[in-house]
Amino acid sequence: MKRLRHYNKGTAIVLCCFGSVNQQAKYEALRKLYTAQFLDTDLFMALSSRSVLKKLASPELKTLPEQLAALDRAGYQRICVVSCYLFPTEEHQQVTKTIEGFKAFSLSKIEHTSAIINQVKYANRILAALNDRFPSKEDEYNLFIYHGAPNLDAPGYSSIWYAESLLKNLSERNLTCSLEGANPYPLIANTLKAKFTGAGKVRLIPLLLVSGNHFENDVKNIADDLRQCTQVETAQAISGDRFCLLDLPEVKEALIEQTSECLLKLGASRA
Repeated sequence: MKRLRHYNKGTAIVLCCFGSVNQQAKYEALRKLYTAQFLDTDLFMALSSRSVLKKLASPELKTLPEQLAALDRAGYQRICVVSCYLFPTEEHQQVTKTIEGFKAFSLSKIEHTSAIINQVKYANRILAALNDRFPSKEDEYNLFIYHGAPNLDAPGYSSIWYAESLLKNLSERNLTCSLEGANPYPLIANTLKAKFTGAGKVRLIPLLLVSGNHFENDVKNIADDLRQCTQVETAQAISGDRFCLLDLPEVKEALIEQTSECLLKLGASRA
């Protein structure tokens, strides 16, 4: 087929993430890590948030469809899309649908990774690391706060339920709530306050890849509300001025391992 002769470039990796107006540097740091890890590939980034794209206004940043179209036009033989989403909910599902659409007409070989907390082995590793990093004394609690999805039949909710269940099984002092999904903080706030009253401390641990607007607004509001009944602190930062999951070594390791598996499927070199 004559068209195949135009596909003469090697392997591209696309880091697909939501994006962040004030914490985009975290994703750029991940991109640098990938550049050092995967020497024989070209690195690109795709954002799913249109509002972030508009505010950042960078010509290098594209949506996933735009990025895949550009890489197909450039003639990349293999494209590995890394799903930088914590749970396999709607954002991740959009990644899979977009890729399936491109496979219908592109001669590039395109594969994608799973969401970060999808396979049990990565879920166990990451959640156990969080539990070990933030041990609670007898008069202390951890409150893990995740974003959530709007519909209970949404793909990926089984991963969320498992994460909640494992955290609580690892320690009776681990509790959870969401910002916008099932078990939202406003609905269970009184129950949490009753449990926390008299406690020495409550530690808020945002299950967010980057701690951007949700951290600055929603998590802060939860902290202010809980200070009515107990001492509150947010999880200590691993890097920078705030905690985020993208700084957790086990999350980075999971992303790198998933990418290596994706490249293997494509028949590409990991070097």
